[in-house]
Amino acid sequence: MKLHGRDDDIKLLRRKLQELTEVKDGDEEKNHVGDMILVSGTSGTGKSALIQKGLGDPAANRGHIFASGKFEDKLLRPLLAFSDAMTCLVKCITVEHNKKGGLSSGGSSIAALIRDKIQNEFDKEDVEQLRRVLPECAEILGTRRTSLFCSSSQAQADKAAFCRGGSGSRLGRLSLNLLGGKESISRMHFAVRRLLKIVCSHFKGVVLFIDDLQWSDTSTLDLLKSIVLDGEIPSLLIVGAYREDEVPE
Repeated sequence: MKLHGRDDDIKLLRRKLQELTEVKDGDEEKNHVGDMILVSGTSGTGKSALIQKGLGDPAANRGHIFASGKFEDKLLRPLLAFSDAMTCLVKCITVEHNKKGGLSSGGSSIAALIRDKIQNEFDKEDVEQLRRVLPECAEILGTRRTSLFCSSSQAQADKAAFCRGGSGSRLGRLSLNLLGGKESISRMHFAVRRLLKIVCSHFKGVVLFIDDLQWSDTSTLDLLKSIVLDGEIPSLLIVGAYREDEVPE
């Protein structure tokens, strides 16, 4: 698909992808804050195609992982698109990259290395918690069971409001907060961030693309904010796309 007049946008996205590798390969260890890109536009303006062209295609060529999830209108399930993106990520780890070979060490597959590290570093409650929040990721979580503890100027403005945390962002106002109390949610965020830190440390770069954020829930936005501001997840880029004319006022 030819994207007319989007060359500068494509270059910007590819530069962001290159920065993932530069952070990991730099001489000095950087405690960098994760990055997030928001792409806005009306329906049919090529947002998803732009992200695929600028990030998805080159990610595959560079040995990075590009995983995506998509919200659906009127399907108000918390963390839907994020869970789908993580499912895609796990599939890449357990199937595609193990097929290619050459990315693991000591004869073990990347999936096995990740699974072993999770088993060594996570307690039973945290593993069970992740299995509940991300049920399709069970293959890399292992068998432990025991908490679900009970871009445009507007895009830039929404990104800034999103990372400030609150009320200024128009995204996610139709949320279903079904994940439990504040302590439980905070612990879930921490477990997901630890999981991503382990996963991302095995790859040159990981891109998580969340599409149709105009239908997102606050639980997802809070989790994404927690991930972006973590500062210890290596080589991770979060990308979101939304229809600017369909965001709730």
